Amino acid sequence: MESRTTQLPKDQLPQPRKLPVQTRSKALVDAIAEACLRILDKEGEEALTVNRIAEVSGATVGSIYQYFPNKESMIAAVYERLLDQESVQLYQMREQLHGLPLHAALRQIFANMIRVELRLHGLSPSFHARYRSALHLGLWHAPQASTQEFINTTWLPLLQIYADEVQTDQPELAAYLLGKGLREIIHNAVQDMPEQARSDAFLDALVTMALSCTQTKRDPQAA
Repeated sequence: MESRTTQLPKDQLPQPRKLPVQTRSKALVDAIAEACLRILDKEGEEALTVNRIAEVSGATVGSIYQYFPNKESMIAAVYERLLDQESVQLYQMREQLHGLPLHAALRQIFANMIRVELRLHGLSPSFHARYRSALHLGLWHAPQASTQEFINTTWLPLLQIYADEVQTDQPELAAYLLGKGLREIIHNAVQDMPEQARSDAFLDALVTMALSCTQTKRDPQAA
């Protein structure tokens, strides 16, 4: 059987010049990444210069360039750390869904997706837009080789768990619309109208759309 090499999402992001090996160098890179996050959060992307990073982190300009060849690789390091943290929270959130009715579970799932997208967008809107396919929280540490595999192993089983509430004879299509279509809506809304994306009305609309995807039945009289 021919082996298949899977490219992880983080491998699609701008890469550092080299990875730290020793404890001291790892602490240095962590300090640089933390400084980048602080600058992006408090001062904005325009303030993210090597001199400013050196000032905030305490690292020398030379040591920064030793690990990071350019600004995008520094921003990528920030996103990697955030997505690593969010992956842990995502697992915890999924554990909390047990026993909830479908509408409540969907509301929590979409609320978390919106929160993460807003966080990623707020750091660097241009970076978030440029690397949108790589910045997919669900796939960040997942073993799936494609978005479709991810949908088939996450959203489709979710619908199967709620089989008593789902009224559709096309569960694969419903899972695709939930996992792909509504994620695109969230991403685009965060890009185009972030204030609306923060509103309860937007979340309510997503849940309504999601439930409509799970309640479709073919009309036997229609032909």
